[in-house]
Amino acid sequence: MKKKIIFTTGGTGGHIFPTINLMKHFHDKGNEVILVTDSRGKNFIKDHAEFKSYIIKTSTLTNKNILRKCLALIVIFYSIFKSMIIIKKESPDLIFGFGGYVSFPISFASKLFNLPLVIYEINVVFGRSNRFLSKFAKKIFIAKKMSLNFEAKHRNKTFEVGTILNKNILNFSRNHEIKKKDYFTIFVLGGSQGTEVFGSIVPPVINQLKNKGYKVEVIQQCLKEQKNSIIKFYNKNEIKHKIFEFNKSIFDLILSSDLAITRCGASTTAELVHIATPFIAVPLPNSIDDHQFLNAKYYENKGCCFLLEQKNFNVKNLFNLIEKYIKDQKKLDIIRQNMKKNYNKNVYADIENQLKEFI
Repeated sequence: MKKKIIFTTGGTGGHIFPTINLMKHFHDKGNEVILVTDSRGKNFIKDHAEFKSYIIKTSTLTNKNILRKCLALIVIFYSIFKSMIIIKKESPDLIFGFGGYVSFPISFASKLFNLPLVIYEINVVFGRSNRFLSKFAKKIFIAKKMSLNFEAKHRNKTFEVGTILNKNILNFSRNHEIKKKDYFTIFVLGGSQGTEVFGSIVPPVINQLKNKGYKVEVIQQCLKEQKNSIIKFYNKNEIKHKIFEFNKSIFDLILSSDLAITRCGASTTAELVHIATPFIAVPLPNSIDDHQFLNAKYYENKGCCFLLEQKNFNVKNLFNLIEKYIKDQKKLDIIRQNMKKNYNKNVYADIENQLKEFI
């Protein structure tokens, strides 16, 4: 029997991409799926006309003075009221929250309608919305085992399912030996935040490697305002390069790389691990609850990456680190082997099985 599921999350890529992936899965199974997000999230689903969506405007109490907190509370109460209207209109069978403060209003409103709520946490630390909603949730899905902000009393309804990756990535298996190439390819991925510092540090490092005789090429994400200057620098120094702001074929770009330099969003790091691409993790220093550092530390402890905090992210340290891997590429092979032990290909089936009692 066809069921209706409301998915809700904030509009950052780290939240919205796993949400879209799971929505597509349940849509393909014949269910009706609806997304409740903010204006940022709307931009991510332009290519998914099959998904009905609602935009709500809400706020957060985090990092605000008393006056701004009072104003935020008004906005939050209004967003809960609007969420109640959406639920009344759609009559869903299940609410599925993916975190971010935008997910709070309709997830909270599910309690008022006695609707089952399940939540998913992609990071190794509970986000603030999910932490509050965990007491109402019928089930809690987590990508990885977590120790921070996790209450032991919720353990019996918590299930570790892995990261909800795009199925094209999830079904990929790099079992063959990595082919040796003429050039050592470095992939630089900044994500929606953090490309600026990469744009200033990485180019001189690549140039130093080239001047020392290493055959290197770079595939680099950058900000729009950086693009021309970075291209000009690489052209001037005769460095093989591909520079982009956004690319839908990023999977193919990662596959062609020997080493990545990246911020530490949960989806990005999980994708690199699944594709077996070793990476230098540079966490965004001001991420909420320091979740990017904790994501990076999780994989460093499992031998899947090298963690380089931004306070130590400079030309000298990055050059020495990359040169070490170029000189001894067996280190990269060891990392790839460690990566193959750290992902779950059954994430969709595991979630679906846990939801059978609701839909």
